[in-house]
Amino acid sequence: MIYLEKGLKHSQLKRIEPASSDWSWLVEQQAIQAAAVNSSQEADQYKHNQGQFVIAGTMTKAIRQNANLVSRSILFFDIDNTNGDDYPAAVVKIQIAFKALAYLIYPTISNGYKGTRLRVAIPTDQPFDSEQRAHLGTYLAGLLPVDWETDLTSYRSNWSQLAGLPILNAYSLTHDDQPVSHTAPFLSLHQVLSQTKILSIKAHVSSPDRQTVLLDRQPWQEMANRTLTSLINPPSANRHLYFSSLVGSLLFMELDQPVIETLLNWSNAHSDKPLADDELKRVIVSVSRTAESKQRTNGE
Repeated sequence: MIYLEKGLKHSQLKRIEPASSDWSWLVEQQAIQAAAVNSSQEADQYKHNQGQFVIAGTMTKAIRQNANLVSRSILFFDIDNTNGDDYPAAVVKIQIAFKALAYLIYPTISNGYKGTRLRVAIPTDQPFDSEQRAHLGTYLAGLLPVDWETDLTSYRSNWSQLAGLPILNAYSLTHDDQPVSHTAPFLSLHQVLSQTKILSIKAHVSSPDRQTVLLDRQPWQEMANRTLTSLINPPSANRHLYFSSLVGSLLFMELDQPVIETLLNWSNAHSDKPLADDELKRVIVSVSRTAESKQRTNGE
């Protein structure tokens, strides 16, 4: 099911039942031309008043709240920093990384008006919940260049986060930065969870009341246990992704910034190949700022 919102002033969503599937509906959307968006101020006003935002999945009520969102069918995420690659070069790298998957790469806008902001949408072969989304995101980020920054880790702090639809601002219109889609198998939920050694959360109980409690509490308990265990066993490879994921998990657990810094410094010190102190600090600051920005705008 598709849920649309125009602007970010309210939480009421418009419910749309696609003729075929959520994914088919998304790839058929034409990029909206917003030539007047040529500054941070214009971008902010556009997003809050005219921007089209979407959630693809199943909701109990068409009101954007975490409690109302049961599952998602498409994972959205932004590429916040491509380390100097322009839009066409970044698109090519994503195409190579995700060559075996269906995807939609498209231009959108940010509050900071960063020229062309790049967003990626990936469909999954099964609906996924909030716990599974975090691991799908971490898996996909691991396929991308290590010097890129995505909002996958901090993004999961808001389960009902909205995703903007394709928008061509003044910059992307001039450079003709168009959406690019790819027809291929959907991302396998079971395969990703198996690779990341995360079991699908399914409560096999007869009592509906008991099932509600388990589904509400188990993801939090598992995340806390997994995060603390991960701190003790830092990897030698993919360290930036590892620490970014940790920061996202700790922010989700609402830990204070000094506590997060202390835990990550301790973990880094016990790594076979620790990051330099300034590198670790940049990771913490980058993820924390992205999380703060997402919470401040309350959707995108």
